[in-house]
Amino acid sequence: MATPSRSFRLDRSIFNQSMYAELRNFWFDGLGATSTAPTMEVLKRWWGVGSTAEEKAVFDGQCRARFEIAMESIGPSKLSLPPFKSYEEEIENAEVIAAPLLAEVKDAQQEDEKAGAETLLSLILLLDQMTRNIYRDQEGLRLVYEHYDRLAFTLLRASMALQPNPVQHASWRGNPTVQVWMIMPLLHAEHLPSIELQGEMLADLRRECEDANDEAALRYTAGGAQANADHRGPLEMFGRYTHRNEALGRMNTPEEDEYLKTAKTFGVKQTKKQGGRAKEDDKSYF
Repeated sequence: MATPSRSFRLDRSIFNQSMYAELRNFWFDGLGATSTAPTMEVLKRWWGVGSTAEEKAVFDGQCRARFEIAMESIGPSKLSLPPFKSYEEEIENAEVIAAPLLAEVKDAQQEDEKAGAETLLSLILLLDQMTRNIYRDQEGLRLVYEHYDRLAFTLLRASMALQPNPVQHASWRGNPTVQVWMIMPLLHAEHLPSIELQGEMLADLRRECEDANDEAALRYTAGGAQANADHRGPLEMFGRYTHRNEALGRMNTPEEDEYLKTAKTFGVKQTKKQGGRAKEDDKSYF
């Protein structure tokens, strides 16, 4: 029987600082400590840019081999979440929903401010990114959207209220290779105010890169701004991410069917036929 989040206890043989460091080292492999923009090799790994299907499968396999056990240990059969009602209620109850994960951040923060921020970053990467590499089919994506995304979103929202704020730690100010990932759960929420907040935070980051005259970082943040605009589109038109309808068992409206004929699907392959053809997978994994 699954345990409610308020009383859930993480498995200490899995969730510990060694695992968090391994996750950061794995995700940021190939980047120097002060790198503010990814190399082409890192872009291939993160976003699938120029990667073959085989290369993507290899990376997904590495994610699964290293971190699937962690995902399963906090899956819905182990950790139960209250029924979703609205994003406003998710924000209001964020501390409760993300309680066992938020405790990790707080405990680390008591030891060292940077350790708290690094712990949060690791957990966000685990919940928001590893899940998308591990669970790619429609059944798995439903698990991502209904469970792991809720944990990532509420963890980030609750952490933003902590003092000091681990989301914007000084050690990675002006560094989009870190900050873009930290705030990614805002982009993944079907919630326009969160998309707007993510856009504002990206704009602040861009100003920091401008102040530093960091052209490479500015180019990378431009991609983040475009992704924000791309995600705003379906939310403004339909109030939801149309490319998720199949995974979530939601029926497309006629307008959404028409939209999906040409729309980006953010790495989510549409197995149902749209406009007489099966939509191909997009390269951007959101």
